[in-house]
Amino acid sequence: MVIQFQLLGLLIMFLLMVIYFSKDNKGYIYKAILIIGYVMELLYIITFIGMKSGNSYLLFARLYIVSTIILSNLFAGYFVINYWNNVYKNDNSLLEKKNRLCKYVLLGISIVDIIIVFLLRVRLLDNIVRLSVDISSICMEISMLIQLIILFKCYNKLEFNKLVKLLGMLVIQFVILGSGFYFDYLSVVNSGFVLIILYMYILLENVDRKEIEILRIERDNALRNNIDKSSFLRNISHEIRVPINTIDGFSQIIVDSDNMEEIKEDVSDIRLASRDLIDIINGMIDLSIIETGNLEISPEDYDIYDMLDNVIEITNSKIKGKSIEFSTNVDKDIPNILSGDSERISQVLLNVLTNSIKFTDKGKIIFKVESIKSNNKCRLKFIIEDTGRGISKEDINHLFDYNENKENKGIGLIVSRYLVELMNGKIEVESEEKKGSIFTITIDQNIISEKRTDEFKKRYIIKEFDASDKRILIVDDNKLNLKVASKLLSPYKVEIVEANSGDECLDIIDKDHNFDLILMDDMMPEKSGTETLNILQKIERVDGYYIPVVVLTANAVSGMKEKYINSGFDDYLAKPIEREELNRILKKYLKDS
Repeated sequence: MVIQFQLLGLLIMFLLMVIYFSKDNKGYIYKAILIIGYVMELLYIITFIGMKSGNSYLLFARLYIVSTIILSNLFAGYFVINYWNNVYKNDNSLLEKKNRLCKYVLLGISIVDIIIVFLLRVRLLDNIVRLSVDISSICMEISMLIQLIILFKCYNKLEFNKLVKLLGMLVIQFVILGSGFYFDYLSVVNSGFVLIILYMYILLENVDRKEIEILRIERDNALRNNIDKSSFLRNISHEIRVPINTIDGFSQIIVDSDNMEEIKEDVSDIRLASRDLIDIINGMIDLSIIETGNLEISPEDYDIYDMLDNVIEITNSKIKGKSIEFSTNVDKDIPNILSGDSERISQVLLNVLTNSIKFTDKGKIIFKVESIKSNNKCRLKFIIEDTGRGISKEDINHLFDYNENKENKGIGLIVSRYLVELMNGKIEVESEEKKGSIFTITIDQNIISEKRTDEFKKRYIIKEFDASDKRILIVDDNKLNLKVASKLLSPYKVEIVEANSGDECLDIIDKDHNFDLILMDDMMPEKSGTETLNILQKIERVDGYYIPVVVLTANAVSGMKEKYINSGFDDYLAKPIEREELNRILKKYLKDS
């Protein structure tokens, strides 16, 4: 019966080796355990047959002793490697050195074991079998002691599941050693070693291989993402350089030009290129926010016709100079005042319209707006049709995924789809190559009022006024930004005082606080705008005066306006400064004060 058990163990070891070595496994300790375990089973069977037949198989018996000793050492080494893999998992070079050291130590011990066993002066097979019992039991006890120490050292560094599995492996060894004293020691140890090796494969090595495979897939995905990001950055670099080239080129031309009409036309093109550049940057910012899942919709009441007029005006300026006929058809029955995020809807529309302009060399672009009213809801349906290059059926599936977008349609469409879905809407595409595309965007909005009220007059119409009796303090650490703000304020004839830092602002206010408005940059060295504001508010409470403070910032990420208002600023003005927004701010804080 004993020999049948050992033959079964030999078969199990053979199958384990075939399975483990057929895969790309790199656990060198476990590979050694499999090989030595198989050899140990084979040597035991040969030695057992020799004892039963009366033949003297001293050489095989000696080799058997060596295999049991080496296997015990390998079990201890397995625990050591698991310990190091957790302690030095963030330092690959040190981990590699430690693993190499473990290999050399185990190899050295194995060589010493072989020499000692073969130097033993034993001539009879019975004697060497008894000796193997003593030696292997001592080696197992030393190995288990080492394993117990390792477990004690790394109990707080290993994951709980792995700790329990390693502890289970140690418990099996204790049971085997204890059982060996009551039954045939060698057969129990042999069968027990096979059981341990099988246990290691099922609960430790096979799970580790799955984890390694998962890590490999994650690594490949990360590598692919890095490649995609590199491609993305190259494409974005191209997208950014186009408007910068326009701005820089026309700026050089203007410096050398005396023709005022040409200068005005060139400046108009510079503004258009600047707006394109801002759109690209905003798209990149939105993409980064989308990755974090923090992009938000900020609904408010707005005039739909004002918003559409603005979108149409910007589109017309973008089409300037191209052989494109741009026509619009807006439903006149849309309620004037709706509730939603008009800025995000404008962004989506302009992204899609810009995409149509980009890929339509000549022909038509038609912009239609339809509506369906139901109870207190208005379903807006925006249809943008062009006669441009069109999109293949294959590319339509990847149109909103930058990594799969073969024709580099830009980042605007990716952001647009995300925004539309965030507003519980839908964006659809129909296209045929060389014939054009149709984008349909559907978004539901709440109805606030059917007719326009005085509150919702066209906000972007600039009506400058005389504010010569007013004083504004502009705080910015950038001299060019101060110059731009001052020139934009010049038509209002307001008195302007400039400060280059938060500290200089506080010094000026300390001497003279008769200002009607403060425009404050936030990202300044030493004291930020927010920190300066907090100090100003404390001074105001003590001295009993109040000056409205508007944050003037290039931090135009979604949600920042609300953040600045909540931190104490009275209003928000984004850089680059739009004259329409500046006019709104001045009307609010200067005209009626």
